[in-house]
Amino acid sequence: MSYRYFRRDSRLDRVTPNDYPRIYLFGDSLTERGFFPQDVGFGWQLQKYYADRVEVVNEGYSGQTSRSLRRQFNEYLMGAIKSRGPPAPLFITIFLGANDACLSMNGPMVPLQEYEEHIRHYLNTILDDPSTQETKVILISPPPVNVPVPIGEPLLDNPDAAIILRSVASQGRGHRTWESKRAYAKKIVEIGKEYETQTSRVAVLDLWYSITKSVCRIEGTTQDDAFYHLDIDEMLPGSGMPGAKPFDKGYFTDGLHFGEKASISLSFFLSLFSLFPPGQQD
Repeated sequence: MSYRYFRRDSRLDRVTPNDYPRIYLFGDSLTERGFFPQDVGFGWQLQKYYADRVEVVNEGYSGQTSRSLRRQFNEYLMGAIKSRGPPAPLFITIFLGANDACLSMNGPMVPLQEYEEHIRHYLNTILDDPSTQETKVILISPPPVNVPVPIGEPLLDNPDAAIILRSVASQGRGHRTWESKRAYAKKIVEIGKEYETQTSRVAVLDLWYSITKSVCRIEGTTQDDAFYHLDIDEMLPGSGMPGAKPFDKGYFTDGLHFGEKASISLSFFLSLFSLFPPGQQD
């Protein structure tokens, strides 16, 4: 496999004072684009929040998976941390799975079991390496996708037609991709909660649930209850199932990457700021 996409640029080679701490955001294009000011991305927000106190390093690589980034992580990211020396990074985010869960002819690009193995490798490396003994890790689940509503919505009033529409939609590539993303998000949350019981150095942010719940609305119910009922009825936002609503304009730019609403309106990303503020390492 070629690794020509790995970039040795100013993000890793930047020289800063030895007492100037860092935060590394590690992931795919969702992390890379998280530094776009036009999207008001979470990386960009972190840079503003920590300005003149902490260097926030963009370690996002477009199109990559938990499998393809192992060399980048092992040799370059961890290598940069070791060669730089103390202080250890305040925290490292691991935000992977959006590409792993994408469907190929033979299933997901990276099978779920293999995905779990890679995530655990990243976690254990950070937790065990002497150079990151004071570093905390934030796991972020992959977000949902925004699958278009199928043609034929008016036919839902016809019970027989509704059954056919649901059957067709459930087998469509869009909905199956949505289901795959959900499975990978659940796996990250499962792994994160396991580690949370073992160490205070790991936290998990369930981005999939947070974004989906934020647009679940049923009159007279809370968002949690609305999510539950829409899930039972197979009508969660973005799922592409008949009767399901797409995400509002502004949540996604292309069905996958975040728009301004997903970055700003959700306090989810802002929780990164309060989880591990500077000076509060264990």
